[in-house]
Parts: sequence; C-alpha cells; structure tokens
Amino acid sequence: MSNKQQQNTELKPVILASTSPSRRSILKSAGIVFTARSPDVDEDILKKKFTGSPKKLALMLAEKKALSLSSKYELALVIGADQVLSFKGEAFNKPKSLEEAKKNLKLFRGKTHKLESATAIAHKGKIIWRHEETPKLTMRNFSNNFLEHYIESAGEKTLLSSGGYSIEREGAQLFSKVKGDFFSIIGLPLIPLLQKLIKLKSAGVLE
Repeated sequence: MSNKQQQNTELKPVILASTSPSRRSILKSAGIVFTARSPDVDEDILKKKFTGSPKKLALMLAEKKALSLSSKYELALVIGADQVLSFKGEAFNKPKSLEEAKKNLKLFRGKTHKLESATAIAHKGKIIWRHEETPKLTMRNFSNNFLEHYIESAGEKTLLSSGGYSIEREGAQLFSKVKGDFFSIIGLPLIPLLQKLIKLKSAGVLE
C-alpha cells in the first residue's frame, strides 16, 4: 500500500479543512464523524492578490481550503469554509493587536456590518458544492467603559475573528440585533451542510 493510500484509509471520510475550534465544535455536536486538518493555503497572500468583493473573497478562500486537501485525500469529502467581515464594502481581517481590535469595534459601534460566510465541499480535486450566507449584525451603541471591560475580559480571543468578537461567548453583549443563520455566524451553515452530506451518503459518495 502506498503512503497516499495509507493516508486515505486512516482518515475519516469527511475532512474539515480548518483548525477552528468553533467549526470543529459545530460538526462534533451534530454527530458528524470527521478529521480536522489545517488547509495548505497562505491566506495572507491570497487576500493580497484578490481584487473582488468581500463576498467573492470568502468563497474563493473556502474553495481554496477545500481543494488544498482534496487532491491529497482523494477518497474524502473535504469541507472548506471562510468568513469575511464586510463593513461599507471593505473587508476586515483579524486584528493583529488588542488596540486594533478596539479601534475596529469603535468603528462598528452603533452600526450594521455583514459577515460574508462561504462553505465548499471538494471531492477528488473538484468543488462539488458551494453555499453562501450573509448574516447582518448590528452592534449596540455601547460606552467606552463597556468596550474597555470587554477587551480586558475577552483578551486574546478578540484576535481570533475579523470582528474582534466571538458571538457565542461574551461577544454577544456587543449586539442589539442579529439577522441570519446563527451557525453560519459562528463558523458553518450546519443545516444546509447536513442536508448535503445526507444526499451524498444516499448517492453512495459518503459511506
């Protein structure tokens, strides 16, 4: 047996091309048997070269992540996902410091931003499914004192997302209104994804 064949048989039939704790938690809680692997992509380079909209950027990144592992693990279904925060048409990356996170949250305060969420499934080196969601999130007009308290409380976790928040944790306190699929906001569009996996299983693609 070749090394490539051995790798394929050792892995679960579903691979999540992500090390995101939120995405792993979503699939695990739903009872999906999967293996998580870090995608073989350089997001910084891809983002710098890309000139399209935040929505198209999210889909491009999701597809690149899925394809980066699909060619390596041909027998598996590889799930790639990405989210891009869009505010007034501009894409925001993860803050590199607490000060940058604070600056961004002040910018979003009292306003609505979009979270462009894209998910793709690759099989045998080809994209076989795409899904896009655009939740809209409105931050309340919180005080500077609250913001200071939030940054101090959340700490380094503010650097894990482009918005500087984890809405499933203390970041929920930043918002006054959320419109859209909650699972998509925290990482994956669970219901549409489950429906697709069920169809693929019925078709014999997923054992």
